Amino acid sequence: MKENVKIFLIALILGMAVAFFLSFKFKDQVAFAINPEVTLFYVGSYNNEESAQKKAEKYPNSLVYPDGNIYKVIVGVYHDQDVIELMSSYFHDQGYSFYQEELKVDSSFLNEITNYEYLIKSSEVSYYETINRSLLNLFHEYLSQNS
Repeated sequence: MKENVKIFLIALILGMAVAFFLSFKFKDQVAFAINPEVTLFYVGSYNNEESAQKKAEKYPNSLVYPDGNIYKVIVGVYHDQDVIELMSSYFHDQGYSFYQEELKVDSSFLNEITNYEYLIKSSEVSYYETINRSLLNLFHEYLSQNS
């Protein structure tokens, strides 16, 4: 009986060690499955589309996002927390007054924006606008496919 307990305890400890190791190695993939959300950066929300379009003209590469009966002027869409902090700082430096909001999306969309977020983290500030424009175009395509 003691042999069975020893084997059980060894197997339990070994299983816990492997699970602990794998949880750190694959934590990003697990986050995609558990938390398929992006953070929207928007500079205003309006009751009609005309007002939102006028506001969007003041912000290059912005996008008008219909959220029910509200129209939001989106300037950024991100998932990675480091990128959210970087872009928050970037938009503050640009003089933008913005709000943040979480939006549930498909994990496939998160996979698509991962490379762009990596580019933001590894690029100079001068490239942020171009990368952000590509991200917003991707988000626009995602919205048009899922409307």
